[in-house]
Amino acid sequence: MTPELFLRIVNGKVILWDYAHHTQFEVDTPHLQRLIALCSGAELTDSEIDQTLQSSGVLNAQHPERWGWDCLSRIFHRGTQIGLKPGEPLRTEDGAQEYVDYCAAIADQAPSMHLERPGQVISLPAANMDSLRTITLTEALLARQTCRAFDAEMLDLTQVATALWATFGAVHGDKRYDLEKHGLRPIGYRRTSPSGGSLQTSEPYLLALRIRGLPSGICHYRSHKHELSVVQDSFDAALLGPLLDRQNLANDLAYGIFIVSRFHKMWWKYPHSRAYRVALLDIGCLIQTFQLVCAAQNIQSWPSGQLIDEEINRLLRLDTECESVMFFIGAGRGSGVIPRKELCILQSAMQQQTPEAG
Repeated sequence: MTPELFLRIVNGKVILWDYAHHTQFEVDTPHLQRLIALCSGAELTDSEIDQTLQSSGVLNAQHPERWGWDCLSRIFHRGTQIGLKPGEPLRTEDGAQEYVDYCAAIADQAPSMHLERPGQVISLPAANMDSLRTITLTEALLARQTCRAFDAEMLDLTQVATALWATFGAVHGDKRYDLEKHGLRPIGYRRTSPSGGSLQTSEPYLLALRIRGLPSGICHYRSHKHELSVVQDSFDAALLGPLLDRQNLANDLAYGIFIVSRFHKMWWKYPHSRAYRVALLDIGCLIQTFQLVCAAQNIQSWPSGQLIDEEINRLLRLDTECESVMFFIGAGRGSGVIPRKELCILQSAMQQQTPEAG
């Protein structure tokens, strides 16, 4: 097919989806067969079928010669872009009133902004924000470095609670009080990182491995209450590396956080598929904040997007129709940017390449 089309079968009907222009067509067998022929090099004629296909615009796309990934990434890349229709002018009027009217129209259907997973509730110590004042922002930025060699040491629960609160906590209150004081209906809450629509679609799941005062296991962090609810009451650290696609350096972390996106919060306010990009950007902001917080605590951190999604979703007991794990961040004591095993392999390879003296 052409590079901007895919087919779906919906209720027994073949739907041709032009994802670059966000248009859909129901096609019968003669039109589909002719489309395949045209995409395989057949010449256009003045037949009714050919003219219909040509006027639809589905034959206009050129194959991307320099696209380096597969068709799935191409669908995401083009399908989530916003463009103008042919001949449509760029709008210059301010869109504030239109946005306010839209928000007012959907306000009554707002999903819950706070997630409270069922399970044993564990209180956390108050965050020690003073510990983050020991170095300047400039020093934290320069100290931020991804670590890939950890020492399997314990961390105090207060240190973990501080990182959770400073990164994911509702540090400005459990709702938008800054909006409420202006007579506006508050929806959502604020963290230290920006979030699309203030929806905070990213949920943190704490993986406790070596934390003083907290047994190993997996807990959901309730951002608005600064507390945990137990999802799994135990966890074998040796399983973490395999879950992260054999990155076994993770087995020596003190703790990790699975970041889960709750897509239905985005669907409510931003029904366009472009919002998937916003969900990813949310996570990117949180990763940087987390690593700066760790740097301020003199704790090493490691982010990774390489993971076995389905297994982790199952482990976290997620509703995969509307939420999924998207990223992992870990922390602990460590001293290297290269995993020890990889370092040994590299050193051995270098020694083999070094010519003998003679």
